[in-house]
Amino acid sequence: MKHLSPLCVSLIAAFALCAELPLSSEVSAPNTIRLGTLKGPSGIGMIYLFEAPPALPGGKRLESVAVASADLMVPKLVSGEYDMAVLPINMAAKLRASGLPIQLAAIVGEGMVSFITSDASVSSLADLRGKEVYVAGQGATPDYLVQKLLKSAGLDPAKDLRLSYSMPYPEMAAALASGKIAYAVLPEPFATVALKANPKLLTPLDLGSLWTAATGQKSYPMTALVVTNRAAADPEAVRAVLAAVQSSIERVKADPAAAGALVEKHDFGLKAPIASRAIPRSAYVYRDAPAARGSVEALLSVFLGLAPASVGGKLPDDGFYAAF
Repeated sequence: MKHLSPLCVSLIAAFALCAELPLSSEVSAPNTIRLGTLKGPSGIGMIYLFEAPPALPGGKRLESVAVASADLMVPKLVSGEYDMAVLPINMAAKLRASGLPIQLAAIVGEGMVSFITSDASVSSLADLRGKEVYVAGQGATPDYLVQKLLKSAGLDPAKDLRLSYSMPYPEMAAALASGKIAYAVLPEPFATVALKANPKLLTPLDLGSLWTAATGQKSYPMTALVVTNRAAADPEAVRAVLAAVQSSIERVKADPAAAGALVEKHDFGLKAPIASRAIPRSAYVYRDAPAARGSVEALLSVFLGLAPASVGGKLPDDGFYAAF
């Protein structure tokens, strides 16, 4: 869930120079809707689309593809290879601001971030004063989430404590489990990996509740499902895909063990036991774009205040929120 890489920034800049250029209709066949999902926790909710692709109206077929990172997804959207895609919400907003004709169809993942510590004395954010807190991904949702919550608690993230971004997610989970570090903010499934490795670790701060107290929103959206204009030209087919996505998410939440087995089967980068344990902690949802707009704008406003470029310098326009 990082910011766009230099490669993606270059692609977006190139796209902006020819913003009126339509998406290619040759890469994704006219009778196919190609959906790009993300390996790892962000794509787990879609796993039943891989196991049993749904039938679509008009003789169309759905082809789901798992991609290793959001950065790799962007050029496929720009070229027209993908018609729908799963992205971090700030990346979706930035692409829209850069001229890519995409719309938000739904939020499919919320609050997947946990504060984990070995320090039993921590009961509030104020207890982190003077501490070094490791955060997963500088400039990503966990980073800006933590900065917002610290400021809401009266702490200056630059002066009252130290936020460290020096470790990749897997190393951070291992360092927590071994006692090398004492405080960390981690997304799933890395939070589950750390907690499983060391049952003495604690999660004393509910970041979701703190977010609600700070913003008035029930949760913070992390994972967006977007649709290109080309796909949106056939709303009946899009509605069929969205119904299948919602059904998949419900099945994943209802039976984490079965979903975990499919995650390993379809090579989503996680072993079944970890995936199964992470699913209940991962806040998979299906919230259509108009209903999610308030929570989306609350989170993107935090990005906008801390790093305007991370969302393209503005909040998305009305047309971003699609009603299918």
